[in-house]
Amino acid sequence: MPKQQLHQKQRSEASHSDEYETPHTLYEDICNHFRIYPELDVCAEYGINKCFKFYSPAEDGLTHRWNHWSVWCNPPHSKTKEFALHADKQWTENNINIMMLVPANAVCAHYFSDIFNKKHATYHRVAGRIRFLVDGKPSQYPSRNAYFVVVWRKRNG
Repeated sequence: MPKQQLHQKQRSEASHSDEYETPHTLYEDICNHFRIYPELDVCAEYGINKCFKFYSPAEDGLTHRWNHWSVWCNPPHSKTKEFALHADKQWTENNINIMMLVPANAVCAHYFSDIFNKKHATYHRVAGRIRFLVDGKPSQYPSRNAYFVVVWRKRNG
């Protein structure tokens, strides 16, 4: 007897990418909610950058120090772990504000478990599913994952 196949919708070509542009209204809402207004976007392309100062994939935000900046980071999903570890290191060394948008799934929770256990950062759920931008327009479908914002706040004193 042949195996029964599950009926799943085909994923679009764009859904296989791990780089999505954050909708500007969501970015502004996050900034206003946390009262952090980043000066540096560490994962951006020209034209979709959320901050005047940004690192493109060719410049690789993972190879730079993020000192003296408040930082926004919507990392490529394939590099979430690397950006989480780098962000925590940059916060520890440079005492800066960092906000990072990440999928709310078991894999990402594992990457952040040590960071949360050390109480370096907090996480906050983003309500609903995000319609990321593809070629400057909202994607046809909302994200497959829920998302949360991880916040490292500058220490006082």
